[in-house]
Amino acid sequence: MQVTAIHDYKEDLDTLLRYFSEEALIIDKYTKLGGKQVKVVGLEETEDGFTVTTQREMPANVPRVLKSLLGSFNTIKQDETWRWQENGGLQCNFDVEILGVPAKIRGKMCFTEPTDRPNIATVNKVYVDVDSSVPLVGGTLVSFICTDIKEQMQAEYAFLCQSLPKLIAEEA
Repeated sequence: MQVTAIHDYKEDLDTLLRYFSEEALIIDKYTKLGGKQVKVVGLEETEDGFTVTTQREMPANVPRVLKSLLGSFNTIKQDETWRWQENGGLQCNFDVEILGVPAKIRGKMCFTEPTDRPNIATVNKVYVDVDSSVPLVGGTLVSFICTDIKEQMQAEYAFLCQSLPKLIAEEA
């Protein structure tokens, strides 16, 4: 099952990128989104971008049928590989593991800076694929995870829209 979203930002890509590439801002973002024990496990520059590995505990509003698979909090491990594109954009491929949960979550974010959209400096197109091979409850699990991903993506977008102008004001 796939989840997609398009997020428009008034701020430029370099400013937006700080919340994905600076340890203190990554921790702040996930903590304010409800995460506990948020850690940046790895953050390294590469030849054409950077990699980030994070781990956090996130609350889960779990349906009864999935209680045996999911707890009230889940440990999330996320690996991201960021690469600059020839067109000046930035692409992030990511894998998300919900520890102990039999589901595969992979996706990508494609950041561009459109020149033809007034008041929009950066666009992020997000694509997430979720799959589970568990018989009987696998479809319910995937559906729940996709609903949760949509809610988390919207919460992160709202957080960034609120926080980015403050970050710029602090720099001024």
